[in-house]
Amino acid sequence: MKLGKKFLLCFLILFLGFSKVFSLKWKIFQNLHGPPPPPAAKSSPRVVREGWIEQQLDNFDDYNNATYQMRYLANDEFYQSGGPIFIFVGGEWEIAPDFIIGGHMYDMAKEMNGYMFYTEHRFYGQSRPTPDTSFENLQYLHINQALADLAHFIRTMKQEIPGASSSGVILVGASYSATMVTWFRQRYPELVNGAWSSSAPLLAQADFSEYFVIAGQSIRIVGGDTCYNAMEEAFKEMQRLIDVEEFDILSEKMYLCSPLANNQDDISVFFKSLAGLMAPVVQYHTPGVIEGACNLILNAETPIDGYGDLVRLLFGECWYADNQGFIEQYRNPTWTTDITRPFVYQQCNEYGWFQTTNAPDQPFGSNIPLDFQLQWCHEIFDESFYNESIKYNVYVTNLNNNGLNPVITNVYSTHGQIDPWRSMGVQENVNSFAPVVVIPGASHCMDLYSISPTDTPEMIASKQRTTSLVRQWLMIF
Repeated sequence: MKLGKKFLLCFLILFLGFSKVFSLKWKIFQNLHGPPPPPAAKSSPRVVREGWIEQQLDNFDDYNNATYQMRYLANDEFYQSGGPIFIFVGGEWEIAPDFIIGGHMYDMAKEMNGYMFYTEHRFYGQSRPTPDTSFENLQYLHINQALADLAHFIRTMKQEIPGASSSGVILVGASYSATMVTWFRQRYPELVNGAWSSSAPLLAQADFSEYFVIAGQSIRIVGGDTCYNAMEEAFKEMQRLIDVEEFDILSEKMYLCSPLANNQDDISVFFKSLAGLMAPVVQYHTPGVIEGACNLILNAETPIDGYGDLVRLLFGECWYADNQGFIEQYRNPTWTTDITRPFVYQQCNEYGWFQTTNAPDQPFGSNIPLDFQLQWCHEIFDESFYNESIKYNVYVTNLNNNGLNPVITNVYSTHGQIDPWRSMGVQENVNSFAPVVVIPGASHCMDLYSISPTDTPEMIASKQRTTSLVRQWLMIF
């Protein structure tokens, strides 16, 4: 096994989790959503306490008295009476001790004698408000409900923690939860002193064609034109084999469990899975990861054979490009640890963010259209989801949250230059009270970790600015 291949495999196993890399039968959503890679631990998980707080099922209906138990994790090892409260806000994943026993927030809490929490988002992880995830029950899965849960959590903890009634509160979010902390500061400014928003996609958009464009740019920046061109050539060859109906040859080269059929929906699943294969590689790139994927592709006899080697490495022995199988699996409302059903619901009901190949200047072909993915909403959930209603839901989300121009102060928004989600964040903002920075060479959420000798000067400067702003917001000098 060549060095690049070893490095890439070790990265994905250690940082994304072996089970996440190999466990799913359908690879469409694999590694596109979930927590950032965990930081190096600086304390034992034994210092972390698990807690549960009663929340209203519907925070906006006075006649609905139903409640549920929301899970959270707490670490008070550095807390001194009156110290600040730091909350790492969970997104579309199950929370773990990671970010309250390591990382830059942990370092700030240690320095400032803070109390640390990690909150779990309703309908993810073990925070299950309803008996199942039926369409009727998923009406309670909405960011407004999750923000109201967080508001109740803050009010309660400030009352229950000794000496914390006047403590300042700092929120930290990553990716979708970075969107949450930004919008929380907009909606509940009286409850938090400030928020650090790492890689927040703030603009709801049905057709998220920019994702694969920026992914392609990132491959070109890190791996060079040779790698980009080889990847583009691999996808062109896949398309040629489909055009001449050589499905058996293509299926063998891409390690499908059963041959691809001449069915456009299955072909779209096939290409979405293979383009999405690069999502964790680019999205959570650290030096050596994109290079490892490029080396694997370039060292093969042909680009398509090299991409097949990458598929085998990351998808395992075989996988399925079966659209109907995908739909049937996620029609099932039974609770599972798979976040796909609830997050697809949020995409259909609030955000869109469907990655397509509708834009040029990307290497992944043209077989991932928007309508194909919007149809999932209709087929997985309910006939009330249809194309125009989904686009209207996206419009309402932007209208209610001010899109790329949230009305905020005391929010530090950071984005990585090679992060495919960057285009959905605030890129041009002259509000000095809510600064935004794009960190050169950085990927998705890569500033969440402790300052390291391997950090670039720009990364170190951004982390130092985070600490400086937090001190300013808390009035700690």
